[in-house]
Amino acid sequence: MSKAMEERINREKDKERIDCSYEYIKNLMEAMKITAEQAMSILKIPDADRTILSKRF
Repeated sequence: MSKAMEERINREKDKERIDCSYEYIKNLMEAMKITAEQAMSILKIPDADRTILSKRF
């Protein structure tokens, strides 16, 4: 597999992971009436992902 193809696959996996995390956080926020930061702490979202996800809220 070419390097470009691997990079594309990795970007798509990252996007899917972030999208799923966003949905989990949003659902937890609604169900528990908590902030996005609290939800990310409960779900143990990595710092790198928190930076990306924080921009969505």
